[in-house]
Amino acid sequence: MPFIDSHSHLVLEPFQNDVDEVIQQAFSNDITHIVQSCDNLEEIEKNLALTKKYSNIFSSVGIHPHEAKSWTSVTGNTIIKYTKEKKVIAIGETGLDFYYNYSLQDIQLSVFREQVQIAKETKLPLIIHCRDAFKELIQILKEEKPEHGGVFHCFTGTLENAKEGLNLGFYISFSGILTFKNSIDLKKTAKEIPLQKTLIETDCPFLTPIPHRGKRNEPKYVKLVAQELANIHNVTIEEIGNVTSENTKRLFGIK
Repeated sequence: MPFIDSHSHLVLEPFQNDVDEVIQQAFSNDITHIVQSCDNLEEIEKNLALTKKYSNIFSSVGIHPHEAKSWTSVTGNTIIKYTKEKKVIAIGETGLDFYYNYSLQDIQLSVFREQVQIAKETKLPLIIHCRDAFKELIQILKEEKPEHGGVFHCFTGTLENAKEGLNLGFYISFSGILTFKNSIDLKKTAKEIPLQKTLIETDCPFLTPIPHRGKRNEPKYVKLVAQELANIHNVTIEEIGNVTSENTKRLFGIK
C-alpha cells in the first residue's frame, strides 16, 4: 500500500534533532517517497543533502512568495543552476500570498512570473502556493502558458479555483486541513476533483491532521489525509494510495 508525501519541509528547525528517525518512521509506515519543498535558496543545499542520502527523497528549488522580497538579479540564474541537479524535480514553491503580504504584492507578482518562465525554460513542473490571490495567479499562468503543469499545493481555494487549475493542466493537492472539522467546503471541493488529478501531502511540520492536531506534523501522517480522501470519495485507502502515488510520480517524473 504505497503513499507519497508530495510536499514536506524536513530541513526546518522542528526536525533538526531527529530528521533521520522521522524519515525512517515514514518509510516503515508505507511512505515510499518524499518530495522536499524549497522556500528559499538557503534551504536548497540542505534539501539536496537529504536527496543524496536517501534514494527516494526528491526536492524542488524556488522562492516562496513570503521570500519574494529577497529576489535579486542573480536569483533566477541560481535556481536554473540547481535544476541541473539530478533529483531536483520542480520549481517552487512559488506563487502568491495576498493574505500575509510578507512581500509587497508587486514584487510577488514579478517573482512568480519569473519562476513560471524558469519552469518553462527548464521544462519542470511548478509547485504553487496561493492564498487570497487566485485571480492574479491564474491570469499569469494563462499569459505565460507553462507547458509542464504542476500542482496547487495545500489547496484551500474554491471549486471554481480548482477547476481553473485543472483546465490549465495542474494537479490539486490536499493536506491535513482536509481532516479539520470546519473544512466542510474543502471536503465538498475535494469530492469534485477527479482522483486522477489529486495529490496528497503533509506540508510538515505544519498543518498536522486530526487526531494529532497541535503536534508536529510528519510525512507518516500523510496516510491520514489519504484516509479522509478515501472517506470523501467512498473508496478504499489503498486506492487513494495507489492513484495519488502514480499521479505524483507522473507529475514529477519520478521513476
